[in-house]
Amino acid sequence: MLPVSFFVAFFLIYPFLITVRTSLYFTAFGFGEMEFCGLGNFFSLFQDEVFITGLKNSFVWTLGSVALQLTIPLGLAMLLNREFRGGMVAKSVMLIPWITPLVGIAMMTKWILEPQLGFANKILLQIGLIKQPINFLGSPTFALPSLLIISSWRFIPFGTLLLLAALQTIPPSVYDAMKVDGANSWQTFRFLIFPMIGSMIGFVFFLAFAWNFNTFGLIWITTKGGPVNSTNTLPVLIYRRAFRIFNMGESAAVATLIGIFLIAVGFVFFKYIWKRET
Repeated sequence: MLPVSFFVAFFLIYPFLITVRTSLYFTAFGFGEMEFCGLGNFFSLFQDEVFITGLKNSFVWTLGSVALQLTIPLGLAMLLNREFRGGMVAKSVMLIPWITPLVGIAMMTKWILEPQLGFANKILLQIGLIKQPINFLGSPTFALPSLLIISSWRFIPFGTLLLLAALQTIPPSVYDAMKVDGANSWQTFRFLIFPMIGSMIGFVFFLAFAWNFNTFGLIWITTKGGPVNSTNTLPVLIYRRAFRIFNMGESAAVATLIGIFLIAVGFVFFKYIWKRET
């Protein structure tokens, strides 16, 4: 455990402590002279409308993503767990979104959702669902949901793979016993599948929650937090405060809040929820 502990301490714990320390200082321009301000940066954040908007967007983004990234992979895993012709091909094709580089997905998203040239609007116009093109990434109403769907599309193969691996640990004879007892599909899921893979479902939930709460690349490449801060989540706010306004103190304060929150969520999950399921 010693080498692993060293890397965790050097690359995770030490930078986090430096971030906490920086959050207690006021920095006018980058890492110049720092003036100790205690919790001043934190008080300023909670009086900042941009931060409050980013906080709300982060929770909407995370909870919406988790809802998609937990239910859809579970359904896909149950379908892929059955024997059918072309099953291996389907499993291989399913991994394409996960292995595709993030920058490629972001650029593809901008092209697909482009109001005039993107084929998303063309398809919607052709089937009559809309009467005029929609600027998905330029609309405060559609920008966040559009990126949420794209982000979930990328995570779904990973969640499906984990849940499929858990499903394959259930012996086929147990399914046969359930059928002999007259159990229907819902009863099989409730009394067999969910108890057997409940711990993995919880683990996927935690991974999706932490991963989505820290999402930065897709949002920054596509919208940079716009329009009108509608996609401005906390990770985006960290970058903008640090490298656009050069207020490292407030940027570190936001990062500290995220770190403490996710550590608390992880502690509660693994201490009181995940172990209880296992």
